[in-house]
Amino acid sequence: MKNIFLVEDDADDQYFFIEALNNIKNTSLFGIANNGKDALAKLMHSDLIPDIIFMDVNMPLMNGIECLRIIKRFPRTKHIPVIMLSTAVEQPQLWQELGAKGYIKKPSDLTLLQTELNRVI
Repeated sequence: MKNIFLVEDDADDQYFFIEALNNIKNTSLFGIANNGKDALAKLMHSDLIPDIIFMDVNMPLMNGIECLRIIKRFPRTKHIPVIMLSTAVEQPQLWQELGAKGYIKKPSDLTLLQTELNRVI
């Protein structure tokens, strides 16, 4: 069973992601954070850590790039694969240099999102 952590500020995108994830076998939702600061707090204070993090790039308070930099600095979290989510894939090379394992351009179709999630999980 893969525990998935979603870091996404948009409620509609959260719902869309959860709907897609519900149709993928052997996965469960570890939790949701609304921004990078919230994500770091949950990661640092939880007894468990997720198997994979899906993180939006553009969020308030702390964006996904800043959060990725911090996640990859801490021994507790640096090994967790992070997949960046964005409506426009403008900096995939930077994301990979910072430690992201990949990225998904946010599709507007549930089937496409399920396909992408299956591919990276």
